Amino acid sequence: MGLHISRIEIRNFRNFRHLVIDDFPAHAVIVGENGVGKSNLLEAIRLVLDPSLSDARRTLREEDIWEGHPAGLAGGAEVTIMVELGGFDDDADAQSVLSAALVNFDPYIARLTYRFTPRAEIATASGPRVEPTVRRLTAKDYDAVVFAGASETNDVRAIRREVALRVLPALRDAEADLHNWRRSPLRDLLERLPLDPVNLEATASAIATAVDQLTQDDNITKLEGHLTDRLQAMFGPRPAMRPTLGFTSSKPDELIRAVRLFFDTARRQGISDTSLGSANVIYLGLLLEALSQQRLDEEFIATLVAVEEPEAHLHVTLQRHLFKYLLRTGPSLILTTHSPHIAAVAPLRSFVVLRATDNGTTGATTSALPVSSEEEADLERYLDVSRAEILFASAVVLVEGLAEMYVLPALAEAAGFDLDAYATAVVSAHGTDFKPYRTLLGPTGLNTPHVVITDGDAAPDKRDRREAGLKRGANLHPNRALREFLLKSIDRLPGTDEGSYRTIRESITVSLQGTGIYIGEQTLETDLGPLFGEEIIQAFKELNGNATAIDEVRRGVANERNTTIDPDVRAQMLKRISALGKGRFAQRLAAHLAQVDLGARIRAAAQISGDDVPLDEHALRRLGTASYLFLALDDISRAVRGTSLLANPVVPSAGRQGNDADQ
Repeated sequence: MGLHISRIEIRNFRNFRHLVIDDFPAHAVIVGENGVGKSNLLEAIRLVLDPSLSDARRTLREEDIWEGHPAGLAGGAEVTIMVELGGFDDDADAQSVLSAALVNFDPYIARLTYRFTPRAEIATASGPRVEPTVRRLTAKDYDAVVFAGASETNDVRAIRREVALRVLPALRDAEADLHNWRRSPLRDLLERLPLDPVNLEATASAIATAVDQLTQDDNITKLEGHLTDRLQAMFGPRPAMRPTLGFTSSKPDELIRAVRLFFDTARRQGISDTSLGSANVIYLGLLLEALSQQRLDEEFIATLVAVEEPEAHLHVTLQRHLFKYLLRTGPSLILTTHSPHIAAVAPLRSFVVLRATDNGTTGATTSALPVSSEEEADLERYLDVSRAEILFASAVVLVEGLAEMYVLPALAEAAGFDLDAYATAVVSAHGTDFKPYRTLLGPTGLNTPHVVITDGDAAPDKRDRREAGLKRGANLHPNRALREFLLKSIDRLPGTDEGSYRTIRESITVSLQGTGIYIGEQTLETDLGPLFGEEIIQAFKELNGNATAIDEVRRGVANERNTTIDPDVRAQMLKRISALGKGRFAQRLAAHLAQVDLGARIRAAAQISGDDVPLDEHALRRLGTASYLFLALDDISRAVRGTSLLANPVVPSAGRQGNDADQ
C-alpha cells in the first residue's frame, strides 16, 4: 500500500476526550451518527499534516476544547493530536524524509504531533520567566506547535511538504473550483505538459487572427464603443478604459489558461452542463491524476486524500462503482460517509466506526480483524447484499433467519422499545454460523453491543443428535476453558424425562447469556406457542382457511403448553407453518405480536399479581420457552437505553389489546 496513516491519538479536541485508533486502515471508511465527530477527525489530521493551514488556523478557540474538560481553555486545557505513519519499510526516500520523526524501525513508524498548550514563559521587564497565573486564560496565552518524533525542536514543515494531504469538504462547489484557474486541479496537469513553444506561438497567432476577423463585424465594434463610453463616464478620465472583446489572451504563455475540459468529441458539453454529482467525480478524478503525476515527478513521497461525504448528489449505482474502484487502488484514501452503498462495497478491513459516549467519542476499526481470508470474503459479500446495515447500528441482534427478523422488532414494539429510534438492527446470519459476525462485532472489530439468538434444537434430529443449539452457543463462548467445560456439560445432560434435566440445562443457558448468547428451547414457532398461542392461531387462520390445517396448528399450540411434548403433533404444526413459508407466517404473526398488551401477558404468565410489582429480569425468566427472546432484548435495551426492557411498559390503547381469538 505504501506510506499511510497507521495510528491516531487525540486528547481534548472537540468530540474527543481521548480517542485512540490503532491499526488505522490505509484506505479508511469512517462511519458514525451525525455529530459524532467524523469531520472533526479529519480536521485533527489537518492540524498535523496540512501544509496549507496557517498558524492562525492552528490556534484553537474555546469551542475547540472537549466540552467535558473540567477546566476548558480558560483553565489551561491541553490538546494533543498524534498521527503515526507506517507502510514505508521498503521506501528509502520516505525513510530519509521522515528520519527526524522515526520512533520505531521494525516496522518503520514515524510520529508527528500537534500540541496546543498554555505558554510556560511570559515576557517581563527582566526577560522571559515562568510565572503561574490565576486569571482566566485566552487563546493568546497558548502556543500551537507541530513537531516530529519525540522532541518539540524537530521541525515538521519539511515533512509536510513531502507528504501531500488534500481534504475535500462536504457540499463543495466542484463546478466553481473547476472554473477557477487557481483552484482547478486541471491547472497542475496542463502546466506540467512539455508543450511545443513553436506550436503555442502558431496557435496564439491563429487566435489573434480569429479575434481580428470577429471584430470586423460592425455590431462588435458598436458594442465596444458603447461599453467604452459608459465605463469612461463611470470611471472618469483616469484610468483610461478601452474595453476590447476577444476569445482569450493572445499571449502564448497565457494561452493554456483558456483550455477547458469538455465531455464530448464536438466540444459542446462542458462542466456547466454536467450534474452536481458528475462535477464532483470529475474534480476528484482530476485531483487524483494531478497527485499521481506529482508523485511520478517525485515532488513528494506520498499522497493522502480525504473526502467528506462523497455520496452527495451521486446515484447509488455510481457510488458503488466509483468507490469499489477507488478503495482498492491509488493513494491512501480516507472517506467519511453515511452511505450504506459505499460501505457495502468497501473492503472489510477499511472501516473505522465512531461512537458517542458520555466520556467523549470512541473509535474502533476492522483493520486487524482476526478472521480467515474465506471468512473475510464471506463477510464482504454479506455487507454488500445487506447494504452494510450492521456497520451503522448502535447495537445488533444476530438471528438465524427471516422469521426472527420479523418477530423480534414486533416483540420490542410491544414492550415500548423502538429499535429504529435507538439504531438497533436485527441482522440475519442466514444460518447458524455466527462466529464471523460475532468476531466482526466483538472487541477486536467494531466493538458493537450485540447478542446472538438461536434455536435450541433440543430434541433429537434424524441422526439422533440433541441440543444442537446449546453446542452452537457453547462454541461461541470467548473463554476456551469455559467453552470446553460447557461442551462436556452438554454431553452429560440427562434425558428430558429426568427431573434434573431442566435445571442443568437452564444453568448452561444462563452461563451463555452472560456472554450475550441466548438459546431457545426448540425453534422459534414452538417457543412462542405457550405465551402467544392465540396470536399464532389467528395469524395462521388469516393465511390458510383450511379447517384441518387450522385444527392441527391449534393442537400444536396446545401441545406446546403441555408438560410432556408429543413430537408428532409438534412436527405436524411446523409442517403446516413451513408450507406457508416461515418468513411469510412470521410477517403476519408480527402484526399481532406488536399489538399485544405485553405487560399484562407477562404478569399472567409469570403469575405476578399487582401492577406495582416491577417487571424485571426475574419476571422475564419465568416466561417459559419464550424467555430467552425477552432476555436478549432486555440485554440490548440496557446497552442502548440504559434501562431494562420493561422499565416503562407501554399502556395499551383501545387497539392494543391481547387477541382473544380461539381462546
